[in-house]
Amino acid sequence: MRVTWVSGDKMPQQVRYDNGRSQTSEVTTFTQDQMCSSIPKSPAIDFGWHDPGYAHSAVMTGLNPSTTYTYTLGSDSIGWSSNITFKTAPAGGSDELRFIIFGDMGKAPRDNSIEHYIQPGSLSVVDAMEREVSAGKVDSVFHIGDISYATGFLVEWDYFLHLITPVASRVSYMTAIGNHERDYIGTGSVYKTPDSGGECGIPYETYFQMPTQAKDKPWYSIEQGSVHFTVISTENDFFVNSEQYEWMKRDMGAIDRERTPWLIFAGHRPMYSSISSNETQLIESVDNNFVDAIEPLLLENKVDIALWGHVHKYERTCAVYGNQCKAMPVKGGNGEDTYNNNSAPVHVIIGMAGYSLDPSPSIAEKWSLVRISEYGYARLHATKKDLKFEFVNAATGIVRDSFRITKDIRK
Repeated sequence: MRVTWVSGDKMPQQVRYDNGRSQTSEVTTFTQDQMCSSIPKSPAIDFGWHDPGYAHSAVMTGLNPSTTYTYTLGSDSIGWSSNITFKTAPAGGSDELRFIIFGDMGKAPRDNSIEHYIQPGSLSVVDAMEREVSAGKVDSVFHIGDISYATGFLVEWDYFLHLITPVASRVSYMTAIGNHERDYIGTGSVYKTPDSGGECGIPYETYFQMPTQAKDKPWYSIEQGSVHFTVISTENDFFVNSEQYEWMKRDMGAIDRERTPWLIFAGHRPMYSSISSNETQLIESVDNNFVDAIEPLLLENKVDIALWGHVHKYERTCAVYGNQCKAMPVKGGNGEDTYNNNSAPVHVIIGMAGYSLDPSPSIAEKWSLVRISEYGYARLHATKKDLKFEFVNAATGIVRDSFRITKDIRK
């Protein structure tokens, strides 16, 4: 389990845990001249620059899965944090996993102060997640792109990190990169937009050190419980024969579906959306080049659910491929939809965690089954034979949509 914290002290510190163990932190930072810019200058390299201090990161080893531990971090010279309790995720290949996943959260002030970019739903979502974590109902959290919306105003990363601390300090907080972390003109991002404000992924990769292969290769996979997660970057080269494309093929092709029968594929930009764009987007929400390159891999490798952000609402599809429903769910006596042994993935947009909501059209393509414009998050419970999905309204706690996928264990 990796723990990362920010300090004004550049000297290595320690994390102390499990009644006597300790690990020394590795210290990193980033500088103003590492930010990207163009004409005119970007916020990150000019008027939005803020000294980030030092990111300390240490890996707590020797931990058992599904176990609660206590840790503290700091040093004798600067002081120590209070004791923090956290829970490790279930081991890959075990039966049960409960997790929360969402995109596009960002942050908002808790007082009347003003920021350049406020995401009004973020506070209710964080507060609701904190209640679930405190109740012991969550093993891990996934945030799939558009993390802080600092977009070159670097002090706002501090605000965001403070906001998520009650959640991210207590369970694993995994992330995927989005356009507002990575994209900038002339820097190698697929989309030539100024959406990161000149950050170009550097603050994101400093604060969220995922198990990736290298810098600016922000794709990875992990296994927790009965689920294999393949997490990609929609902002880096994904075209056929690219490095990321070849990695996706190897990763999904090597999964032991008896060990982890569920395959969840997650990235930022969606393959299916009933709205093509909004007034804040310079390009369409769905890139047909992305769909053409990657959708065949999802079908070939029997992906169960594909989860996306970027569009700021909730939307669920049938089991869909090539814009055609390959299977429809069956509605049970309790009104809940059940998909059984799908012939194609179910796609779900979950970009409703903070940013101002997009509208949900009353009429859409046949593959779009549910569309809801409310703030919230997805809550999933996986066993080896059943995957339960719920969309929770953060303000009320009411489940606004739910479905199951059931199947025999695939080989």
